[in-house]
Amino acid sequence: MKLHSRYDPYVFLVLPVTVYVFVVSLPIVFSVYYSFMDWTGMTRPVFIGFDNFKRMLSDNVLLASIVNNLKYTAINTVYQVGFGLVMAIVIQRLVFGQNLVRVLLFSPVIISTMAISQTFRRLLALNPDGVVNALLVAVGLEEMRAAFLADIGITLYVVSMVEAYKYSGLYLVIFYTAFKAIDRNVIEAATIDGTGGWQMYFHIKLPIIRPVIISSLVLVVMGTLKSFDIPFILTNGGPGNASELMATYMYKVAFNRLDYGYGSAIRILIIVISILAVGIITFLAKPKEAA
Repeated sequence: MKLHSRYDPYVFLVLPVTVYVFVVSLPIVFSVYYSFMDWTGMTRPVFIGFDNFKRMLSDNVLLASIVNNLKYTAINTVYQVGFGLVMAIVIQRLVFGQNLVRVLLFSPVIISTMAISQTFRRLLALNPDGVVNALLVAVGLEEMRAAFLADIGITLYVVSMVEAYKYSGLYLVIFYTAFKAIDRNVIEAATIDGTGGWQMYFHIKLPIIRPVIISSLVLVVMGTLKSFDIPFILTNGGPGNASELMATYMYKVAFNRLDYGYGSAIRILIIVISILAVGIITFLAKPKEAA
């Protein structure tokens, strides 16, 4: 179909922009509005200024959830991006079965979060023994049995690894595709100059896909700072507040306690922290100008 007007392309933007406004922009605007209110969802909102934000300073559970979230984000960033990058390199060097390995590692991404979470709940169960603890007993390592989802010391890390397992395949595919998109002339020129093996990656390929790596870091950080479903399904933030994240705590405040004003304030905090995190990554990743 030939476009007959310079305005025709904008017609195709109407639907996505409309969806974005109603699904993203308006909820943020309402969150900002209600963050200054004392509102239960059933009473008339009462303006209380910055009281909800001041309340955060003395909310120990929120402060703990922020610390948990930073750990959660750090673990997932290292694992998802690191594992994806390493496996993309390894798969490229395989002589046979590249497509099969990619499909197997990517499959958790397309499996529903509920299915993944419920599977790991049963694999990691202690009473009755899940598969992991049963295997430990079977190989004579009974003393290593653990309540993986109920031990304050390790639960956050276990939940982090479940999230990393689900999404690392996505970054594997992203990096694999980025490597494949590198101009063959560049690779051939580097080979002629004597560059090969791991030097090819460290000096040629990785610098070329650097923008892709930075974009992946941003995606992981943005995703894990607002992560909700896997931690909520696996542990509901427990035991105690050991695996409580900002999003799970926000949900409990807003929908369990019916404190929508404070819940909205927490949502604004999540947005601000996410923006700051992306800003820091962008600043640190900015190429330094030669002197």
